[in-house]
Amino acid sequence: MDRFWRIGVTGLLCCAAACTPTAQQTVEPTQTLIVMTPTVTPIPITPTITLTPLPRAGDLPTPTPFTAGASDDFSPEDDLVAAELVALAQRRVAETLNLPVRRVQVVEVKSYTWLETSLGCPTQDTTYPEQEVDGYRIVLSANDEQYIFHTDFDRVVACDPANEQLPPSSDSE
Repeated sequence: MDRFWRIGVTGLLCCAAACTPTAQQTVEPTQTLIVMTPTVTPIPITPTITLTPLPRAGDLPTPTPFTAGASDDFSPEDDLVAAELVALAQRRVAETLNLPVRRVQVVEVKSYTWLETSLGCPTQDTTYPEQEVDGYRIVLSANDEQYIFHTDFDRVVACDPANEQLPPSSDSE
């Protein structure tokens, strides 16, 4: 047994000596094959909801099938911006009324060019810069009430039917 012990220790010392670099050996670092570069990740800007009280549009007509105003071929799959804005408005109504989103029905979605930054929903004692702003008028229905929203491409504003101002040229579109 003593003989095996000596052979084992001798072998271990030989392995350790062979693995240690000597003064003549220099250790070279490995070459970098891929140079690291900073990667810029774009941050998507999603539409936001402008929090105002939800006005009820009780005097609006009863819900009709989903329409898109000038284009009868409109569907949420065709206009992803409108679909996202409609989804934001639906979530807002659902959260306010404590309902599932599926209970908030789309009555109408129509594209408009608003004449000022109020998006056709001005508040009293506020002046708005006049400029053309593309967006949508969205009418939703929940619990036998209708809700109107006006949008640009990054805001969804609840609109009181009493203060709603539609552009005059929108009827001919």
